[in-house]
Amino acid sequence: MTEDQDAIRERTLTWVASWRTSPEEPFDLDRVQHIYARDDTFSSFDFARPHDGFADWAGAAAYYRKFMAVPETWRLEAGDDLRVHLRGSVAWSTVSLKGRGTLADGTVIDMPEARVTLIFEKREGEWLIVHEHGSSALPFPDEEITKRMLGVVTF
Repeated sequence: MTEDQDAIRERTLTWVASWRTSPEEPFDLDRVQHIYARDDTFSSFDFARPHDGFADWAGAAAYYRKFMAVPETWRLEAGDDLRVHLRGSVAWSTVSLKGRGTLADGTVIDMPEARVTLIFEKREGEWLIVHEHGSSALPFPDEEITKRMLGVVTF
């Protein structure tokens, strides 16, 4: 790996580790905002966010703070499949995720399968996230239809 790829890998793992909260250590966007492009070049389309996403840092940051105030506990974990791709001053990383937490009433929040793609741009020697896109796997309602869609024909 190159020095730039190592930096993007580290920033991706920092991103994953930052999405946590607990009574002992509440979510703090200030801990991680240094890895983001904090201007109108940032955009985001993720998990439970509005369909049209966020077209700038200010809107996303306000949402992140509200979103992470909901769970009493929450923690993301990265899978072992982190990949980094570099093309000049643009790079992207992908990694599988799982998340788990609780609400104040004890309700468990479970996200067993998810992925994130982070797009970075190198600005003044720093790799900054200019776009993030997360998605969570949704189960298909019918096992037979899923098999047919995947080309596993059963009769």
